[in-house]
Amino acid sequence: MLSGGVPSALCPPTVLVVTDGSREGSAIAASVNTVARDVLVTHALTLPSALVALGSATYDCVLVEVGTPDLAAADVTDTVRGHAGSAATVLVVDDDCPIPAALEDLADLVLRHGDFAGDWLRPVRLAIEHARVRAALRESEAAVARLSGIVESVADAVFTTTLDGLITSWNDGCERLYGFPAAEIIGADIAVLHPPGSDEPRRILSMVRKGNAIQGLDTLRRTRDGRMAQVSISVNGLRDDRGGLSGLVVVARDISDRLELEAELVRQTMHDALTGLPNRSFLTYRLTQALAEGRRRGRPVAALLLDLDQFRAANDVHGHLTGDRVLTEVADRLRTLARPTDVVARIGGDEFVLICPDTDVDAAGRLAEQIIEVVGAPIQIEHRALRVGASVGIAVAPPLDCDAEVLLKHADAAMYEAKKRGRSRSQVFDPALARLAGEQRLLAGDLRAALDDNRLDVHFQPVIDLTTDRMVGFEALTRWHHPTRGAVAPGTFVPIAEAHGFVADLDRWVLDRACRQTAAALATGELSPGLHVAVNLSARSLDQPGLVDLVGEVLDRSGLPPAALVLEATETALPRDHETARASLAGLRDLGIGVSLDDFGTGYSSLSFLRELPVTGVKIDRSFIRNAVERPEDLAITEAIVRLANGLGLETIAEGVETAEQRELLRDLGCARAQGFWWSPAVPMAELRGGRAAARVARILQPAAADPAPTTRRTRVSRRIVDTAPPTTVSTACCLRGGIESGQAWLVVTTAARREAFARSLGPLHATALARGHLVELDAYETLRRVTAADGRLDHARYDHVVGSVLRRLSAASDRVGVHAELGNVTRPLLSQDVSTDLRARLHEAAGLTLAYSDHPADCTAHGPAVAPVVELFAADGSTAG
Repeated sequence: MLSGGVPSALCPPTVLVVTDGSREGSAIAASVNTVARDVLVTHALTLPSALVALGSATYDCVLVEVGTPDLAAADVTDTVRGHAGSAATVLVVDDDCPIPAALEDLADLVLRHGDFAGDWLRPVRLAIEHARVRAALRESEAAVARLSGIVESVADAVFTTTLDGLITSWNDGCERLYGFPAAEIIGADIAVLHPPGSDEPRRILSMVRKGNAIQGLDTLRRTRDGRMAQVSISVNGLRDDRGGLSGLVVVARDISDRLELEAELVRQTMHDALTGLPNRSFLTYRLTQALAEGRRRGRPVAALLLDLDQFRAANDVHGHLTGDRVLTEVADRLRTLARPTDVVARIGGDEFVLICPDTDVDAAGRLAEQIIEVVGAPIQIEHRALRVGASVGIAVAPPLDCDAEVLLKHADAAMYEAKKRGRSRSQVFDPALARLAGEQRLLAGDLRAALDDNRLDVHFQPVIDLTTDRMVGFEALTRWHHPTRGAVAPGTFVPIAEAHGFVADLDRWVLDRACRQTAAALATGELSPGLHVAVNLSARSLDQPGLVDLVGEVLDRSGLPPAALVLEATETALPRDHETARASLAGLRDLGIGVSLDDFGTGYSSLSFLRELPVTGVKIDRSFIRNAVERPEDLAITEAIVRLANGLGLETIAEGVETAEQRELLRDLGCARAQGFWWSPAVPMAELRGGRAAARVARILQPAAADPAPTTRRTRVSRRIVDTAPPTTVSTACCLRGGIESGQAWLVVTTAARREAFARSLGPLHATALARGHLVELDAYETLRRVTAADGRLDHARYDHVVGSVLRRLSAASDRVGVHAELGNVTRPLLSQDVSTDLRARLHEAAGLTLAYSDHPADCTAHGPAVAPVVELFAADGSTAG
């Protein structure tokens, strides 16, 4: 079978001859048989056999002999044509019969019997060719219809244009997208769909001419109502029969919904869900942009990082929903302070950041004060007015030269420094803070390793009964000797453990070690029965729900009786959730353990809270004891705490007793117990007996009868600072400045007024030197008091603890150490002038220092890199004394 085109000689047409059985030997059959070499002939003698043949094979021509062209002939022809498919239908009728119009419409060709006497094959071939052309046309039309239906059914806009940009077709999707009906837009220039002045049609045509298709181009198109629609288009070339470019096919899709969804996803990804503020990712992106623009324009960019103070208390006491409302209110307040060019972000928890272009250090400081004031205002939530503060760290580039991440780290370091200095204040980042933060990170790693390897020690400071002067217990205190830094004070490493999240592990280690050592000393008789050991607990430990079980397990392992253990918790460490605190402390009391409130008076607990807590005692903070003898205010506070505790049936323990006058005063006030350097520093357990501790420690371990009966008296001690200050503030500050700038470290021992004068003279260098550890300032009166022994002379052990440790620390920071000490202007009756003289002598010997005795350094310009260590020792009258 030929599927199309003109039959070739190599492929003769196939012909099915349908004749009446009575005409099998007719002239038609004979004529067909004579051309059998030019056609492939199949005979069907009946109509049913013809239909069977048409159903089993395909023919190019069906030749039907109908005889008399009556109505039956028309039915036969119609039936055959319906089964012939694309084959040409040729009818053969008698010569003398008229041919009805119906037959001519049904057949492709009508022949008479007489035609078979001539060249009848040629018209048959033509009929076959015409039939094939019609079939191909029908197939093409059907394909076009199918394609048109597909194009019309798709939601996308599909249209074609000429190479000149004239629109030639337009589907329903185009009308939905652009608003133009087909009758209006076909024949119009495509420029009507483009924004005014756009050269996009030219660029698209140029790319297509080069053989490049355009796929997924996001752009704008103008609609019939003048609106700009966001669309994604694909453009391909339209080819003619010869393969040449004849036009363009454009498929466009509305992407407004997609872009809105993408924008919403970006917003959710780059913004905080609670406050709607940008998050850290978006903040970093915007800060990077601001820094680049600032460098290009030569303008500063400030980053202010603030952390809410006391937010945890509000969250714990009032619930997380209230905490969320506090955060949203703070976010709204920060928005009101921000300029249109500023960025306000929440980077996590209760931390917020403001990025302020064109803001120098001074402007950032003023903004920080506004933030502290605005955030600190009461927040009204339902019937409650809550207050939270804000500590703000400031980092400004320039003078800092760093990227976005580092600038935020600097602001974070400054914020933590602000918190350490008292909260609700601001702090500008100083490079020394970064070095200090780096050192603390290293120190934290060393501390963690020391804790894991059991390289820490526990020392014990005796607790004395003030009535009998007999030791009734001791406090366990952690000690750490660093392999390169030497002794590290607890005031240094405990906050580091808290900041790095393992202070609870430190608490457990100390508790376990203290209980085991105490139990062993009691079991061997090294310590007398009835003594107790006190161990401090941090806020992190108190927050743990399994605290009571943990303490019980430690007691079981060590064998220490519960009555021999006292746990101490500071007011500021107690959880703000009073119910949680009460439950934990009550559980400890049920075990038979004593609970003491440490550093009482320095926190914020209400008196009702103290009444409700199951505590057995309170410890008066050393800050009140230190000046209770001289300052009426501290004396009144100390007396009030003692009376309050006694009234509630609580035991009072005073911390930091260092003089006989303080001891006598506490006795007179009715304080039950005390501890401090007056009796002993913290020492190893083995040194509490056998003469291995100081003589005073050995004496207080003796029975109470061995001590003389205490006298009952109220001591009033005062001190006087000579008003006449040495006339060398400016020149001494010059020496300090020259030495510090050259890398020298300084110890300054003088009065508060003189220290303030030096700080003003040194300016910013003062804070930098303190942060770097190149400057240590001691109060002259406090230094003399703390190094004075009971006999009124210089105590060399106390000197080593108070002054010697400072000199060693300074020596580690610099190989050149200078000392400026004004000791003579602190006078009796409390302190002996002999102590001042002895302290001068020790300072002469320390680190091989060179002494200078002039009131005015001869040539301050010489105090540069080669400045020599200087000791200036001033007498009471302002003159120098050797």
